[in-house]
Amino acid sequence: MKVLFIIVAVFSYIASAQAETRYIVDQAKLPMRSGQSTGHSIVRMLPSGTAVVVLGQSSTGYTHIRTPSGKDGWILSRYLMKEPAARARLASVEKELRNLHTLKQEKKTLEQERSQLTEDNKKLQAELTHIRKTATNAVAIADENKSLKAKAAQAEQTLEALRQETSDIRSGSQQRWFMLGGGTILFGILLGLILPRLKVRRKDRWGRY
Repeated sequence: MKVLFIIVAVFSYIASAQAETRYIVDQAKLPMRSGQSTGHSIVRMLPSGTAVVVLGQSSTGYTHIRTPSGKDGWILSRYLMKEPAARARLASVEKELRNLHTLKQEKKTLEQERSQLTEDNKKLQAELTHIRKTATNAVAIADENKSLKAKAAQAEQTLEALRQETSDIRSGSQQRWFMLGGGTILFGILLGLILPRLKVRRKDRWGRY
């Protein structure tokens, strides 16, 4: 019974191990030593993917390097690669993809802004055309208004002259009527003075006969 339990446990462990997937971490820190052996002290632990300058190589399997901070030391030659680590390349690719995505977004934004600017330019052109047309009409209206004002002033002068002429005619007519009326009255007075005398003379003549 115990053996059966162990067999079942082993198969369960194997099935569990096959069902779960794991990945090796592409990151490690490697020792840079002060000399060309493991007996030398560790100067610094270098992360995987660190770019270093090669100063020289030894037959002992070590390479003399210099870190970006300017620190010199020795590291096993097998830890050095001519190309960046996969993690670093992946990070570079991801960065390029992010940059590409950003560029696409910026391009889309610029295209939208360009479309908006084109639409705004069309509106401004239409407004400018309307303003020019309105300005032209305004100039024409101003010229017409000026011409109408000149005609109105001329008509006012003509009307004033007609008024003056009418006034003169009325004054002349009144004077003539006044003179006629005065002459009639004077004539009547004269007749009133002359007729009685004529009657007296006639009587005198008839009396003489």
